[in-house]
Amino acid sequence: MADKEEKKVAQNQADESVEVSVEQKLVALYTLQQVDKKIDEIRAYRGNLPLEIQDLEDEIAGLETRIANFKDESKKYQKDVADYKIKIKETEALVKKYEDQQNNVRNNREYDSLTKEIEFQKLDIQLSEKRIREAEAKDKEVAGKIELAKVRLAERMSILDEKKQELQAVTEGTEKDEELLLQRSTECEKMVEERLLVAYKRIRKNARNGLAVVGIARDACGGCFNKIPPQHQLDICTHKKIIVCEYCGRILVDKGIIDQYAE
Repeated sequence: MADKEEKKVAQNQADESVEVSVEQKLVALYTLQQVDKKIDEIRAYRGNLPLEIQDLEDEIAGLETRIANFKDESKKYQKDVADYKIKIKETEALVKKYEDQQNNVRNNREYDSLTKEIEFQKLDIQLSEKRIREAEAKDKEVAGKIELAKVRLAERMSILDEKKQELQAVTEGTEKDEELLLQRSTECEKMVEERLLVAYKRIRKNARNGLAVVGIARDACGGCFNKIPPQHQLDICTHKKIIVCEYCGRILVDKGIIDQYAE
């Protein structure tokens, strides 16, 4: 009879040991979740800034390339104008030469031939003048594009400078907090067995909001909001084993575990 009593006491002690062990794991998991959530929030806030900065830097590089291309295009038009002006001078010299030759022709055939050549050269001058006007108009259009791009570039560079300063301020303000949270996260992980930790990280990775451990709210899972059967709720409250939501797979904890979480 005494042996039976001793065995019963020993069994009760073992059950209590298991119960405490699971409860500690649940507290550690919930604490780990809350700590990791805060780390996620810090990184999400800071994480958007580097992306914005990278986008701005890419846009600035694109604007600088565009301006450089516009300048090259402008130089081409300016060169075309200069070349056409040289051509006009050369053609005018030919016209004068042909006109001088007309004064010394020996017959009408030579005169008519020079007249046609003079007319042709004058048409060539008119064509060159037209090409100059076209090139100058295009150069003016490109100059306008350059000015607009420069204004846009100045705006983007100003915003980039502000974002960099903001990132520096955020980094300086959250770096220490993140370091402390990471240390606490590591400490919590040590209290969770490897199998559970792997499952926790897998659930977190697959969950849209990064929550792997959630409480019960209005008889429903705090992650997917599906109703939890009364028997499952009872099992969760006893802390005898790890219970997961049958719909989303998240680890479920009751108010008793949540209340043990300390900031």
